[in-house]
Amino acid sequence: MGDHLIVAHSAVRGCAGYSRHDAPSILLDGTSLATDTEHGRAVTAQLTRRHGTLEEAIDAGAFALSAAGLPRSIHRQARAACEDYFYRRLGLSPEHELGGGEALAEGRELMPEPMYRALEQIVGFVVDGEYEELRAASENRLTVEDLRRRVEDDCPESLVLPPRESYRVEAITRSKDPDLPGWAYFLELWTDSGPSRLHLEGELEESGDRFKATLNDILP
Repeated sequence: MGDHLIVAHSAVRGCAGYSRHDAPSILLDGTSLATDTEHGRAVTAQLTRRHGTLEEAIDAGAFALSAAGLPRSIHRQARAACEDYFYRRLGLSPEHELGGGEALAEGRELMPEPMYRALEQIVGFVVDGEYEELRAASENRLTVEDLRRRVEDDCPESLVLPPRESYRVEAITRSKDPDLPGWAYFLELWTDSGPSRLHLEGELEESGDRFKATLNDILP
């Protein structure tokens, strides 16, 4: 199962007041990379739609849930939740233009060095196109073909290693599940001009003085 942000994170992350922790989301079956799952059908469809304005991004989110095969009543509830969050809570208009640059947040605490090193290795595999290494990092849950399609075809960009200051503590969240100790991460990939359309999701598990990073998904 995957927690799917109904409106694409990369489209709205620059909106004033936006927080991925507060934005409407829905639990979908499978990873976004596998096109035969709910999550995969949703994201594949979402990537075909325009995201020039906030209204278009919300429309794309509703379209994605339809493509995933969810009931129409769910689409309506999801759209209403998104409109309430972006239009009423954040005070944005449907015509609000998206796609502006996103500056690094000032004054945020840097991620501890062992966590940074573990995540930098995963990011390096993506930047270098080391898909076999990424498949292994997913514990064989993601396929080389799906990984390559997402990075090279769905969202083709020239990726680079992010600056050290982009690895900040808000990218990690302590697990609340006693059966799954460790941390979840939500980490932006980067281009020369700043954050890319894609981000990584997965887990970090502590092992002595080191951390092991597991890759769960690569999403827009």
